[in-house]
Amino acid sequence: MSSEIQNIQLGTGLGKLLFDSTRDQVQKILGKPSEVERYSLSEIKGDETEAWHYDELSLSLSFDEENNWLLSSVAISSDEFLLDGKPLIGRNKQEVLEDFRKKGYGEPEEDEEISREDPGCSLYIVEESGISLWFEGDELTEAQLSVYVGEEE
Repeated sequence: MSSEIQNIQLGTGLGKLLFDSTRDQVQKILGKPSEVERYSLSEIKGDETEAWHYDELSLSLSFDEENNWLLSSVAISSDEFLLDGKPLIGRNKQEVLEDFRKKGYGEPEEDEEISREDPGCSLYIVEESGISLWFEGDELTEAQLSVYVGEEE
C-alpha cells in the first residue's frame, strides 16, 4: 500500500487522492484501474457514474457526470487504510461508532432499511464527516467516503 493514499481524510479524500480530482490526476497517482464500469441509477440524462476499481488495493472510485467527471466518492475494504493512524476496516461496530462520537466526527445514523432487508448487515451514515460505514455482523467491512457538503444557510 502506497503511503500516498493510505490515510483517510474525512470529507477530503484519501491521502493525495482528493475529491474533485480529475480522472487524469487520479491515474497519475494510482495508474490504470483493474476495471472501469459506467452506469446510471436513473433515467435522467447527465446522471451517469464511472466507477474505477483497483482490485489489488481493495479500492473503488466514482466519478459523476453531474460533477464534471471529477472524483466524487471512494470505497475502501482493506485494513491497510488508516484513520487517525489506525486501521478502520475490520474493527468492531461498537468501537467504531463510539470512536466517531468521541472524536467529534458526527453522530452515526443507522439506515434501518438495510438491516431489514439483510439482517446480518448494517449501514451507518455519518453525514458530518461524509462517510458511510458498512458492517457484516459486528465487523466493519467497507467504508464509503465522499466530500462533506455543509448545511445550506
